[in-house]
Amino acid sequence: MSEKELYSKICVVQGIKPVVSEARDEVVEENTLFKISCNLATILARDKEVVAVRLKTSDGCKAYLSKNGPWLDEDFVYISKIMEYLRNMSKDPLNESEANSAALITEILSYCSNKLGSRIKKLRNDLIRDKDKKYIKSFIKYASNMLKEFDPKKLNDVDKSKISVICQSYYEQLDETYKNKIPEKHLGHLRKVGSYIASVVNLKICASSEKYKVLFSNIELCILKPTAIKTGQPIYSWECVIRSFVPNNVDYERFKDKCLNDEHIKKRLKMIYPVKKKERPDEKSGQPDEEIQLNDDNIKIRAYLHAEMNILVNMIDQEDKSKAFIALSKRCCYLCELYINFARKRGYNIIVSGNHRKIYRGWKFPQVTSNSFRIGSLKYILANLDRVIDNKIKHYTESLDTDSDSSVGSEDFNDDVYDHKKKCVYRLVMGYDP
Repeated sequence: MSEKELYSKICVVQGIKPVVSEARDEVVEENTLFKISCNLATILARDKEVVAVRLKTSDGCKAYLSKNGPWLDEDFVYISKIMEYLRNMSKDPLNESEANSAALITEILSYCSNKLGSRIKKLRNDLIRDKDKKYIKSFIKYASNMLKEFDPKKLNDVDKSKISVICQSYYEQLDETYKNKIPEKHLGHLRKVGSYIASVVNLKICASSEKYKVLFSNIELCILKPTAIKTGQPIYSWECVIRSFVPNNVDYERFKDKCLNDEHIKKRLKMIYPVKKKERPDEKSGQPDEEIQLNDDNIKIRAYLHAEMNILVNMIDQEDKSKAFIALSKRCCYLCELYINFARKRGYNIIVSGNHRKIYRGWKFPQVTSNSFRIGSLKYILANLDRVIDNKIKHYTESLDTDSDSSVGSEDFNDDVYDHKKKCVYRLVMGYDP
């Protein structure tokens, strides 16, 4: 048992079964702090970054922030501005200025512009591709009533804040019966585009409430530095790993052929393992002129620590077993889920905002101070990877799942307060009361 074995099996699993099972949200109790954490994770993530947030209020209020890449100077400037806007809201909630709210919206949408733009693009593709579907016609009609110049084909030219308001407003007025008739993927696109305005509304409510204004006015930031990217990590060959499960040569060759004849698996294997051009390709046989080097033992990969793992390492090293909700801008992967499950077995009370159950070969194994915890978690993850590989070998014709991620729901705020704050934000963005 070694980390080399772990990284080798991670690569094998990503090649043959990158999605272990369906994505899922965790059952989260209704809690305002959880909602605030999720909102902060949403507005602190830009481009393809993943951000994790944990609010700890046992002794004052500490906000632990982590992401899967380096923190840049512009990140610190942005975070400082967001905290200042929230402090201003908490100091004078009754006379909160629209200028402060407008500035908050502008900062968020500017910082998250690329990520929001990418999500709007996915929504636009839905509207154009499925324009004849009843649920698409319903949304377009609703959006056109809110914004006269609304045109799905010109969605990229519309003010992003207005699109976010339209999506959030439309999503909120859908009843559960109708939602069940709409594809989850499209609902996810609506929810994600609307999540930015939803976050502004929720943060305004909390910052100006009697219960939480002290929290926002005295919040202490703990921005965790990402660990160094692990480069040059050697792994065993694909053949070496698979033969440890299939020692019989005939069975091995048959499984390998099945994998190479599956275009999806073959494409992923080519991304992980080296490909060599054949010196004399047989053009008549129609065989490919390249070959994936599945027996190559001279392979090295790079890996980085996922954002939620950085927060968890901080907790484990401090032996902090208090209840912790870790909000993520994207659901956590299968390997993070396994590590968290093991931590729970050791007494850590951890809740995350959801799991997408995908496996990434660039996942870095957390290095904690406790040798016992490190060895135990390594054994636990390896045992689960072995199960995935063994099941795939036995059922190699099993179809692969699709990608999905979504945000997490949380408690209902007081309806009157929520509606008032929502109307203020919507009016600020749209220029009228929608």
